[in-house]
Amino acid sequence: MTPKPLVKFTPKRLPERNAVTIIAGFRCKDGIVICSVTQETSGPSKRDIPKLRYEGKGLATDAPLAVAFCGSGYGPLIDKLIDESWNDIQHLCSMDEVCARIEHTIKRIYREYGKIYQRGQCPTAELIYGVKTSEGHKLFSANGPIVNERLDYYSSGQGYYLADFIASRMFKPHLTLYQCVILAAYVLFEVKENVEGCGGDSHIAILRDGGDCGLINVNRVNMLTKLLESADPILGALLLDVADFQLDTNALKERFGSTALSVSWLYRNKVKEEIDQDEEMDALFLQEEGEEKPTFDVFGMLPLPEKDNEDE
Repeated sequence: MTPKPLVKFTPKRLPERNAVTIIAGFRCKDGIVICSVTQETSGPSKRDIPKLRYEGKGLATDAPLAVAFCGSGYGPLIDKLIDESWNDIQHLCSMDEVCARIEHTIKRIYREYGKIYQRGQCPTAELIYGVKTSEGHKLFSANGPIVNERLDYYSSGQGYYLADFIASRMFKPHLTLYQCVILAAYVLFEVKENVEGCGGDSHIAILRDGGDCGLINVNRVNMLTKLLESADPILGALLLDVADFQLDTNALKERFGSTALSVSWLYRNKVKEEIDQDEEMDALFLQEEGEEKPTFDVFGMLPLPEKDNEDE
C-alpha cells in the first residue's frame, strides 16, 4: 500500500490592518500648519482618537523649540516614533540639530524593530511634522524610515490624492498662516465628505514665528468648517456662471448678488457673532480680579504676542 503524501502545512500570518486617516501639512511664509481628522478606520471598525500632537517648551515668544506631529498607519508605531522623537529633541535649540536628531530617531526605531520582526513583517507608518525654533520653521514627511523636507505642502493617508488636488489649486507660497488654516480646514472637510474611512473632528495645530504655537480651539475649527461648507455650493455655481457667455454683464452681476450669496454672507456674520461670544465667555472665565480681560487673536485661545500688545 502506497502511503499518502504528507500535505505540507504553511501557517499564514493574518494581514496587518493599519488604521487609515488623513493627515496634511502646509508651510507658509510665517509658519507651519499641521492637520488631521480624529476618526481612525481599521477594516470594519471605526473609532475617534486624536492623531495630532503638539509639543513645546513654554511660550513661543521665549521658547527655543515647538513641534507638531501627525501620523497615519500602524498606531502603536506612530506613538513610539513621536514619543521617542520628542524625548530626544526637547533639550535642543538649534534647527539643524533638532531636524537631524528626529531623522536619526526615526531610522533608529525602524532599525531596532526591523531586527525583532520577521523579514518583511515590520510595520510602517507615515508621519508629517513641523519644527519651529528661533531660527525659523521647517516641514517634513517620514514615509517609513525615509525622511524628506517639504517646502510647500504634503498630505498622506486615506484620501491624500483629493487633499493634494485641492492644495495644488489653492496653495500659494505667499499665503498667510491664517489662510493656510482655512485651507487645512477646507481640505479636511472635503476629504471627510468624499473619502470612505475619513471622519470625526478636524484638528489643526500652528507653529508660527511671531507668536504662541499650539492646537487651535476645536470649536473655532468646527465653526470655520461649517462656514466653508455653506460657501462650497456657491463656488460651484460661480464656475458655471463665469464661463456661460449666454449671460450678459448685468445678468452675471445679478447672479453674483444672488440669494445664495446673500445667505452665505448672513451666515458668515452669524459665525463671527458666535466666535465673538465664545471669546467673551473665555475672557470672563480667565480674567483675574482687578485685571483687564485677556485679548485673543484670530486663532481663538491663543493670546497675542506681548510685542503686539505693546504696539497697540
